[in-house]
Formats: sequence, structure tokens, C-alpha cells
Amino acid sequence: MKANTLYELLKENIGIQDEPLKKLIWTLDKNFQSDYNYKQNILLVGERGSGKTTMLKETANLMEIPMGEVYNMFVPNGFNLDLLLNGIAQIMNESRTGEGILLLHDFQDSFIYDRTSTFNSMLAAGTLDLGEGSYCNVSNITFVGEIDINNMRDIFPQERDLLAELENNNFVSPTLNVVKEYLTDVNIVTVDEEKNISVDLQFEKYIANQISNRFFSSVCAQAFGKKIFMEDMRSQELIKALKSPLSVLNLYKEDLTDEYINSESFVKKVVYQIMESGKGLHYTSEAIERVALFDHKNNQKVFKKGSLLGMHSK
Repeated sequence: MKANTLYELLKENIGIQDEPLKKLIWTLDKNFQSDYNYKQNILLVGERGSGKTTMLKETANLMEIPMGEVYNMFVPNGFNLDLLLNGIAQIMNESRTGEGILLLHDFQDSFIYDRTSTFNSMLAAGTLDLGEGSYCNVSNITFVGEIDINNMRDIFPQERDLLAELENNNFVSPTLNVVKEYLTDVNIVTVDEEKNISVDLQFEKYIANQISNRFFSSVCAQAFGKKIFMEDMRSQELIKALKSPLSVLNLYKEDLTDEYINSESFVKKVVYQIMESGKGLHYTSEAIERVALFDHKNNQKVFKKGSLLGMHSK
């Protein structure tokens, strides 16, 4: 399938942002469908629930490219080699040539824990060091690092309450100590008359920038030549995604009346719930059910006769 035809089909099916979709298709087409002999790994960056995973999976599916996934691979003392090999095995089970896409979820953790140099060097070389003189050829695999980077607190949520915690001039949070050497005399905390500690907004921004700058470092560029950024999803983009053929909303057509599920009021309420959640499209199912149950309790005609969801609400 030609790249432009693929683009039109995917644009119609998933209602995703145009520019990221174009860049993804162009890159994968060069990697797998042409004589272009320079493979580019991808950093797919955007707010949580902006459609990154869906866009990649649907594109790989239509291009018939085997794909594996790895979750939570990076930890403070390095990365989990077994998880990585399991992801590679997913591809090998479907690909005789070893060609495929390996999606690395939560890739921001690799930058947070400062474990990128060795890992990225291996990816750039196309050779994975298994230890004890053993190596695995991964040159035919396109690695996609998926990065959720809404803001500083989403980059490392477990540390969000430790910004003001210091012990012996070191941060309690190991994540913050990663960027400690780059800090200057910024106003870290403010203490009011009641001794309540609050973090200075400029300090938050400074920390966020120090960590996000790792995404653009020369070490990162060795392995990830292509960076694709998703824009923050606004109400119109969410409405478009909800109305697409692949939307989760379609799973509720047997439960919700046609008039209700197609109403502007219902869709707007779902969009509001999604935007308030901070989880993006990952929150779609819960948003739909919350809105439907709320309207049902307010005596609106919501459920079709025999709907299990409707019966559950009684």
C-alpha cells in the first residue's frame, strides 16, 4: 500500500493528528518499504492519552509490520534485559527476517534514571550485548520510545511531593539527584508564616527542562534519529477521535440509544471528563460510563432495552 493511501485510510479510521501521522508513516515507509538504507528509530512524544500507541499500532497493522511491546523496562539500577528480549521474541515469532517494531512504553524512565548512554549506544550499533561474549543482532528492528511528557509532575509522579525534601544537601528523590549537578541558585522552596512548604513554580519548570533536555541530547540522537511530537489534545481533537471508526465509543452502541450516543450534549460531557482526568483517551471508557450513569440517574433515556450496562446501574 502506498504511503499516501495509507495516510488517508488511517486519518479516516483513527481521527488522529495529521502531522504526527504523516511523519510516522513516512519514517516507517522508509524503514520497511523502500530501498532507503538508513533506519531511524523513533521517539514518540506527547501527553498521556494523546493517541500515540493507537497511531503506531494501527499503522504497523496496515503496513503488516510485526510489532512487540515492552513495559516498565527501565529501573534505577539499569534496564531489565529479560523484558527487552521478550519484546524482541514477540517480533521474531512473526518475522522470518527479524524485521519489526518494538514499542518501549514509559521510555521517559530511561532519561529520569540516567540509563540512556549504554542502551542507546547498543541500539545505534544495532547490536544488543547479552553479556558473557553473546550478542543479538537488532539492526532490523525499529525501536519506538513512547514518552509521556505532560509536565514535570507527570515525568516523575512518584517524586512530585519530594521536591522540597533535602538531606545533607541532596534531594531525597533519586530522580532529582540525577539533575542536581545542573542546578544553579534558583529559588527552590517557599516557606510561609505557618511553616507550610511550597515549591517555586520556576523551580518546577527548571527541573522539567533539565530532564526533558535529555530527550534532545547527542547520546539520544545516536539511537533515535526521528522525534515525533503529538500536540496536546483539545476538545475538537477529542471529539474527532471519539467519532472515528476505531473509537472506544463504538463499543457502547449496543448499550446506549442511538439518539443519546449521537447527541452533542453527551459527546461534550465525555470530552469534558476526559480533559479533566489528565489521562487523555485512556480515560474514554470510564468517561463514557460515568456520563451515561449520571444522565440515567437524572431520568434521561440512556440505555437500550436489555443493556447489561443499564441493568448494572439499577
